[in-house]
Amino acid sequence: MGASRRYVFPEPGDTLTTLAERVMPGQSDAAATLLSWNLHLAMRPFPVGKPGEILTTDIVYLEPPPA
Repeated sequence: MGASRRYVFPEPGDTLTTLAERVMPGQSDAAATLLSWNLHLAMRPFPVGKPGEILTTDIVYLEPPPA
């Protein structure tokens, strides 16, 4: 079995932006980067980028998928 990717669960009230600011401080494109590593969030039927767009039960990967 291969190594697993690092991940976090959002905190209550988190948006993709607040989570990105916390886990990737100082990186201006952090939210877009996280979204590119978490296509399950990008493909959900409600808009990502609005308050409440991520759930406390969402797994959010903190690194890209393995090559």
